[in-house]
Amino acid sequence: MKRSVWPVIQDYSDRLDPDPPHAQQVCRLSGMLFDDLRPLHHLPPDTRDLLKAAALLHDIGWSIADKPHHKASRDIILNDTTMNLTSRERKIIALIARYHRKSHPRPDHAVFKELCEDDKQIVSWCSGILRVADVLDRAHQNLVREIRCFIASEEIVLSCTCKTSFYYDLPVFAEKSMLLQELTHRRICLSCT
Repeated sequence: MKRSVWPVIQDYSDRLDPDPPHAQQVCRLSGMLFDDLRPLHHLPPDTRDLLKAAALLHDIGWSIADKPHHKASRDIILNDTTMNLTSRERKIIALIARYHRKSHPRPDHAVFKELCEDDKQIVSWCSGILRVADVLDRAHQNLVREIRCFIASEEIVLSCTCKTSFYYDLPVFAEKSMLLQELTHRRICLSCT
Protein backbone atom coordinates (compact mmCIF):
# COMPACT_ATOMS: atom_id res chain seq x y z
CA MET A 1 0.00 0.00 0.00
CA LYS A 2 1.14 3.52 -0.71
CA ARG A 3 2.49 5.48 2.24
CA SER A 4 0.14 8.37 1.43
CA VAL A 5 -2.90 6.31 2.44
CA TRP A 6 -2.04 6.13 6.17
CA PRO A 7 -2.84 9.76 7.12
CA VAL A 8 -6.23 9.43 5.42
CA ILE A 9 -6.97 6.13 7.19
CA GLN A 10 -5.95 7.66 10.52
CA ASP A 11 -8.16 10.68 9.82
CA TYR A 12 -11.15 8.41 9.12
CA SER A 13 -10.51 6.56 12.37
CA ASP A 14 -10.14 9.77 14.38
CA ARG A 15 -13.27 11.37 12.91
CA LEU A 16 -15.69 8.46 12.55
CA ASP A 17 -14.72 5.92 15.20
CA PRO A 18 -16.22 6.73 18.61
CA ASP A 19 -13.10 5.24 20.29
CA PRO A 20 -9.94 5.61 18.16
CA PRO A 21 -7.64 4.29 20.95
CA HIS A 22 -9.57 0.99 20.75
CA ALA A 23 -8.89 0.83 17.00
CA GLN A 24 -5.19 1.49 17.67
CA GLN A 25 -5.08 -1.30 20.26
CA VAL A 26 -6.90 -3.73 17.96
CA CYS A 27 -4.47 -2.81 15.17
CA ARG A 28 -1.48 -3.49 17.44
CA LEU A 29 -2.85 -6.83 18.66
CA SER A 30 -3.79 -7.86 15.11
CA GLY A 31 -0.21 -7.32 14.00
CA MET A 32 1.13 -9.52 16.79
CA LEU A 33 -1.34 -12.28 15.95
CA PHE A 34 -0.59 -12.04 12.23
CA ASP A 35 3.15 -12.36 12.85
CA ASP A 36 2.88 -15.31 15.24
CA LEU A 37 0.38 -17.17 13.03
CA ARG A 38 2.54 -16.86 9.90
CA PRO A 39 3.53 -20.59 10.04
CA LEU A 40 -0.16 -21.41 9.53
CA HIS A 41 -1.49 -18.71 7.21
CA HIS A 42 1.51 -18.30 4.84
CA LEU A 43 0.09 -14.98 3.62
CA PRO A 44 2.31 -12.50 1.76
CA PRO A 45 3.99 -9.96 4.09
CA ASP A 46 2.14 -7.01 2.49
CA THR A 47 -1.11 -8.55 3.77
CA ARG A 48 -0.18 -7.20 7.19
CA ASP A 49 -0.82 -3.64 5.93
CA LEU A 50 -4.28 -4.62 4.68
CA LEU A 51 -5.06 -6.06 8.11
CA LYS A 52 -3.67 -2.97 9.82
CA ALA A 53 -5.87 -0.68 7.70
CA ALA A 54 -8.97 -2.79 8.36
CA ALA A 55 -8.25 -2.81 12.10
CA LEU A 56 -8.00 0.99 12.17
CA LEU A 57 -11.26 1.30 10.19
CA HIS A 58 -13.32 -1.58 11.60
CA ASP A 59 -15.54 0.60 13.82
CA ILE A 60 -15.99 3.69 11.63
CA GLY A 61 -19.46 2.41 10.75
CA TRP A 62 -20.70 3.50 14.19
CA SER A 63 -20.94 6.96 12.59
CA ILE A 64 -23.93 5.83 10.53
CA ALA A 65 -27.20 5.40 12.40
CA ASP A 66 -29.71 2.67 11.59
CA LYS A 67 -27.21 0.26 9.99
CA PRO A 68 -25.15 -2.48 11.61
CA HIS A 69 -21.75 -0.88 12.13
CA HIS A 70 -19.71 -3.68 10.52
CA LYS A 71 -21.69 -3.35 7.28
CA ALA A 72 -21.58 0.44 7.48
CA SER A 73 -17.78 0.28 7.87
CA ARG A 74 -17.61 -1.86 4.73
CA ASP A 75 -19.74 0.59 2.78
CA ILE A 76 -17.80 3.67 3.90
CA ILE A 77 -14.54 2.04 2.77
CA LEU A 78 -15.98 0.81 -0.53
CA ASN A 79 -17.47 4.22 -1.35
CA ASP A 80 -14.48 6.31 -0.26
CA THR A 81 -12.70 8.38 -2.88
CA THR A 82 -9.91 9.87 -0.75
CA MET A 83 -7.89 6.81 0.30
CA ASN A 84 -5.16 6.12 -2.24
CA LEU A 85 -6.02 2.41 -2.58
CA THR A 86 -6.29 0.08 -5.53
CA SER A 87 -9.71 -1.46 -6.15
CA ARG A 88 -8.38 -4.79 -4.85
CA GLU A 89 -6.98 -3.25 -1.64
CA ARG A 90 -10.23 -1.35 -1.05
CA LYS A 91 -12.37 -4.50 -1.38
CA ILE A 92 -10.11 -6.56 0.87
CA ILE A 93 -9.93 -3.91 3.60
CA ALA A 94 -13.68 -3.29 3.42
CA LEU A 95 -14.45 -6.99 3.74
CA ILE A 96 -12.04 -7.60 6.61
CA ALA A 97 -13.75 -4.73 8.46
CA ARG A 98 -17.18 -6.12 7.55
CA TYR A 99 -16.38 -9.61 8.84
CA HIS A 100 -14.94 -8.48 12.18
CA ARG A 101 -18.28 -9.52 13.69
CA LYS A 102 -21.40 -11.55 12.98
CA SER A 103 -21.35 -13.84 9.92
CA HIS A 104 -18.23 -15.41 8.48
CA PRO A 105 -17.25 -14.83 4.85
CA ARG A 106 -19.54 -16.83 2.56
CA PRO A 107 -19.30 -17.60 -1.18
CA ASP A 108 -22.71 -16.03 -1.83
CA HIS A 109 -21.89 -12.65 -0.22
CA ALA A 110 -21.92 -9.96 -2.91
CA VAL A 111 -18.47 -8.38 -2.73
CA PHE A 112 -16.73 -11.47 -1.34
CA LYS A 113 -17.72 -13.60 -4.34
CA GLU A 114 -16.00 -11.09 -6.67
CA LEU A 115 -12.58 -11.89 -5.17
CA CYS A 116 -10.09 -14.42 -6.50
CA GLU A 117 -9.39 -17.44 -4.27
CA ASP A 118 -6.14 -16.00 -2.90
CA ASP A 119 -7.89 -12.78 -1.86
CA LYS A 120 -10.74 -14.75 -0.27
CA GLN A 121 -8.11 -16.49 1.86
CA ILE A 122 -6.64 -13.11 2.84
CA VAL A 123 -10.07 -11.80 3.85
CA SER A 124 -10.91 -14.95 5.81
CA TRP A 125 -7.61 -15.14 7.71
CA CYS A 126 -7.43 -11.42 8.43
CA SER A 127 -11.06 -11.37 9.55
CA GLY A 128 -10.39 -14.27 11.92
CA ILE A 129 -7.37 -12.46 13.35
CA LEU A 130 -9.25 -9.15 13.63
CA ARG A 131 -12.13 -10.82 15.49
CA VAL A 132 -9.76 -12.18 18.12
CA ALA A 133 -7.87 -8.88 18.48
CA ASP A 134 -11.20 -7.06 18.82
CA VAL A 135 -12.48 -9.36 21.57
CA LEU A 136 -9.21 -8.96 23.48
CA ASP A 137 -10.06 -5.27 23.83
CA ARG A 138 -13.80 -5.74 24.17
CA ALA A 139 -13.92 -3.52 27.26
CA HIS A 140 -12.01 -0.79 25.38
CA GLN A 141 -9.53 -0.53 28.26
CA ASN A 142 -6.26 -1.31 26.46
CA LEU A 143 -5.34 -3.97 29.04
CA VAL A 144 -3.37 -6.39 26.85
CA ARG A 145 0.26 -5.37 26.52
CA GLU A 146 1.50 -8.27 24.47
CA ILE A 147 0.16 -11.43 22.93
CA ARG A 148 2.10 -14.50 21.83
CA CYS A 149 0.72 -17.51 19.98
CA PHE A 150 1.93 -20.98 20.89
CA ILE A 151 0.90 -23.37 18.14
CA ALA A 152 0.43 -27.06 18.83
CA SER A 153 -1.13 -29.80 16.72
CA GLU A 154 -4.61 -29.45 18.24
CA GLU A 155 -4.64 -26.01 19.82
CA ILE A 156 -3.27 -22.51 19.75
CA VAL A 157 -2.65 -20.90 23.11
CA LEU A 158 -2.86 -17.13 23.06
CA SER A 159 -0.68 -15.99 25.94
CA CYS A 160 -1.50 -12.41 26.92
CA THR A 161 0.56 -10.20 29.18
CA CYS A 162 -1.85 -7.72 30.73
CA LYS A 163 -1.55 -4.45 32.66
CA THR A 164 -4.04 -5.60 35.31
CA SER A 165 -6.36 -8.53 35.86
CA PHE A 166 -8.12 -9.26 32.62
CA TYR A 167 -11.68 -10.55 32.62
CA TYR A 168 -13.04 -11.99 29.41
CA ASP A 169 -16.48 -13.37 28.62
CA LEU A 170 -15.79 -16.99 27.63
CA PRO A 171 -18.88 -17.42 25.38
CA VAL A 172 -18.09 -14.17 23.54
CA PHE A 173 -14.42 -15.19 23.15
CA ALA A 174 -15.50 -18.61 21.86
CA GLU A 175 -17.81 -17.01 19.28
CA LYS A 176 -15.26 -14.42 18.14
CA SER A 177 -12.47 -17.03 17.81
CA MET A 178 -14.60 -19.52 15.85
CA LEU A 179 -13.49 -18.33 12.39
CA LEU A 180 -9.82 -18.59 13.37
CA GLN A 181 -10.47 -22.06 14.81
CA GLU A 182 -12.05 -23.15 11.54
CA LEU A 183 -9.12 -21.82 9.50
CA THR A 184 -6.41 -23.31 11.71
CA HIS A 185 -8.24 -26.56 12.53
CA ARG A 186 -7.19 -25.94 16.12
CA ARG A 187 -8.92 -24.98 19.35
CA ILE A 188 -8.07 -21.40 20.42
CA CYS A 189 -7.24 -21.09 24.13
CA LEU A 190 -6.50 -17.94 26.09
CA SER A 191 -4.03 -17.52 28.93
CA CYS A 192 -3.68 -14.14 30.63
CA THR A 193 -1.02 -13.08 33.11
